[in-house]
Amino acid sequence: MNEPVATFSYDLNALRLEYKTTCDALRHWPGGDPNEQDFLECKKQEIFRALAEQSLQLMV
Repeated sequence: MNEPVATFSYDLNALRLEYKTTCDALRHWPGGDPNEQDFLECKKQEIFRALAEQSLQLMV
C-alpha cells in the first residue's frame, strides 16, 4: 500500500511554482527510470487538482 510519508502545506504561489517545476521536469525528461516519469505525471495531475480547487475557492 502506498502510504504518504510526508505532507506539505503550500501557499498558492508555492503551489504554482511546484506545478511549473514539475511540468519543466517532464518537458525536459532525459530518460531513465520510467517509474520516475510516471511519478512526475501523477504529481502533476495532483498539483493541478489542488490549483483548480484553490481557484474555485478564491471565486466564492
